[in-house]
Amino acid sequence: MLRGFFKFLNILAIFVLLLSCLATYIQPKYFWQLSFIGFAFPVVLVINVFFLLLWIMKRDVFGIISLIAIVLTWHFTQSTFVLNFKEEKGKGIKLMTWNVKNFDLYNWSRNEETREKMMELIKKESPDVLCMQEFYSNNQVFQNIEFIRDSLGYKYFYSPPSIELNKIPTTKLQKTLWINGELKQQWGVGTFSKFPITDTGRINFNNSYANACIYTDIDLDGNTVRLYNVHFESIHLGYEDYATLDSLGENQQLKLSSAKKIVRKMRRAYAKRAQQSVAVAKHISEFQGVQVLCGDFNDVPVSYTYSTAKASLNDAFVEKGKGFGATFANKFSIFRIDYAFFDSKIRINSYKTIRKELSDHYPVVVTFSL
Repeated sequence: MLRGFFKFLNILAIFVLLLSCLATYIQPKYFWQLSFIGFAFPVVLVINVFFLLLWIMKRDVFGIISLIAIVLTWHFTQSTFVLNFKEEKGKGIKLMTWNVKNFDLYNWSRNEETREKMMELIKKESPDVLCMQEFYSNNQVFQNIEFIRDSLGYKYFYSPPSIELNKIPTTKLQKTLWINGELKQQWGVGTFSKFPITDTGRINFNNSYANACIYTDIDLDGNTVRLYNVHFESIHLGYEDYATLDSLGENQQLKLSSAKKIVRKMRRAYAKRAQQSVAVAKHISEFQGVQVLCGDFNDVPVSYTYSTAKASLNDAFVEKGKGFGATFANKFSIFRIDYAFFDSKIRINSYKTIRKELSDHYPVVVTFSL
């Protein structure tokens, strides 16, 4: 009887595994529940591997069903968990992409040295091209643009404030950001380069005022590469939401109203990210040159956002990464939500995540050659 119960659970796990893969093909606005199932793909995959090993140990032919399910979803497994044994060549042009969480502007880390440590990490890694999301700078204490340009040696940069991209005409924001026609504070995405930037532009997201995608044409020793730096829609969980999730971990209790609120926020974010990824993919498809896309997607590999934005580009993690490649900064996290995609004309030499919890994201570093 116990064996029969495990077989039932195994069939259920196989069904969920196969269903989760549909999240990459169907827009969340049509079937948003699939996005949640796709999010759970790594966990469901591990469960299926467990059952496969169980049936092998029991010498039960039922394990063939689990094996078939894993084989059928192998394409999605490769983008979630990889084992690369090839020797990495760290030489080449170095790219770093990192959601810096406003350089700890509001002291979330409870450590006033966090910003300084983040700058030290950038200096130590010394990437040739630095892409940041949730980038923040002001003309007072947090003069991050000036510091990165003058002290870290990034002569070329492009960092338009995202609030300006959509021109939100609220009096409150205007008073906060602008004084006498001069920009005092800015949030958004920023690209800094040691190589000359020959052209810049941005892709407006009409469904968001806080998220954006910018592009820079960078002259890499005579070869022009268009680099897209994107920050797709966040869930925007508030302090109350985080408190709710923390209480779940402690008490295993979650109020229905609080749970519904979090689910609604996630549902809206999935839909917005899908629309944003379509806009970025369209822009990329219309450019004929060599392209790189990196940034904070706020979504997992088994998702509509990932598959749409990636299109025909190569995922650097799949090429050179190891394990789950988690970029969400949590000791128990297995979720990769930050990416670096490259044109097929580019050779990826190495890939790594730097597991230092200075932000809620780990920085991703890739070396490549044209």
